Amino acid sequence: MRLLPLILAAMLAAPAAAQDLPTEQRAAALGGLRPLSNAEAAQPWTGVGRLDTGVSFCSATLISERLVLTAAHCLFHPETRRRIPDGDLTFQAGLRNGRPEALRGVRRSAVPAAYVLRTRPDLESVGNDLALLELDLPLGANRIRPIPTGRDATPRSEVTVVSYGAEREAHASIEEGCLILEGQDAVRVLSCHVVQGSSGAPVLRVTEAGPEVVAVISATATDRSGTALSMAVALDGPFAELMARVDGSASAAVVRRTLPGAAGGREDIGARFIRP
Repeated sequence: MRLLPLILAAMLAAPAAAQDLPTEQRAAALGGLRPLSNAEAAQPWTGVGRLDTGVSFCSATLISERLVLTAAHCLFHPETRRRIPDGDLTFQAGLRNGRPEALRGVRRSAVPAAYVLRTRPDLESVGNDLALLELDLPLGANRIRPIPTGRDATPRSEVTVVSYGAEREAHASIEEGCLILEGQDAVRVLSCHVVQGSSGAPVLRVTEAGPEVVAVISATATDRSGTALSMAVALDGPFAELMARVDGSASAAVVRRTLPGAAGGREDIGARFIRP
């Protein structure tokens, strides 16, 4: 496959969260997202939370009672580029208006062996930008809903993204009706609106049985016309590797669908990475 030249990349970890809480109106104005700032709206998405490192934050998803999925670059210090110790990571499940439904530390974490943190990531690094975290204590409370994983991130299909982000870090926001525009290997190009802090957010396919995570947000991009897009990694090869390393015995319980991931789309991804 021939890849188009990449210009600039923007990974989407955000600086450590500010103390002031953004208003619902302010969050809603950012890209037309719908804030999940009341209990009724947030209830189906309590499995989505904020991953804090002490120096930055990302979005993350509880996929079983003790496993959390996010982006690999979220585990690296934004300035030193060194891996952040697992003991410094905190997962705030269902964080809403500054208060989590549950708070957990991280016992251990894993990123794909092929992942390389780059100043200007290319398609290969985006395609491996996945991390799996094991919590120090399981989350089994009824009010916290893990979201199972799937592998049906097919181009031209409709998806939903639930994320935290800069200027809306105190509660999650949801964007429905996004499209997977095209794909190459594990990389997907989406029409979804993302900002710093959205890294690691779940790309969700909503089924009759409920939502399932089919990809994870990694970076922003633009197409040839300058339209803002987002980049995600589908749960194909990298996810299977991480499950085998962290908890291979739990694979069957966590992965709802075992259909092969569809690369689909055009052979060339015509996206240019940009800074947010």
